[in-house]
Amino acid sequence: MKNLVLMAAALIAVAGLQPSFAAEKKAAHSAHSACPSASEAEAEQAIRFMTDVMVVSSTCQDTIYAEFRLRNQEPIRAYQKAMITHFHGNKAFDTWNTSLANQYAAKRAGLPSGQVCQEAAELMKTAQTLDPTGFRSYAQTQAKAAVQTASCGK
Repeated sequence: MKNLVLMAAALIAVAGLQPSFAAEKKAAHSAHSACPSASEAEAEQAIRFMTDVMVVSSTCQDTIYAEFRLRNQEPIRAYQKAMITHFHGNKAFDTWNTSLANQYAAKRAGLPSGQVCQEAAELMKTAQTLDPTGFRSYAQTQAKAAVQTASCGK
């Protein structure tokens, strides 16, 4: 009987949390669906690039991602901070970033690692060459292209 009461209390507690989780998801979706500012678009493209490099570097078992992060610590922190602000908190940003990594991994799922590495050679070459100035420039260029293809009030 005691276990039944504890289980019922746990279910009530979980049910009480449901609206909170839904609100967080809705807020994250709303924050992401709004047209971003130029700095938010740049930050998003930078995080997308970095996440793709992470997935490929892991698959190819190389050190390019670690070297990229070490070389670009300052802009990476700034881009992460901008996206955390955009998503209204760490939790929503982490959820989005994890989803992004899962999407990139799923895109290459089932392919032999040698093929993944070969197909991503340009991506990895770019990651090897980007210093903080180059990384910012790359992210800005990608953001301009992304905004041009989006329908943000145009």
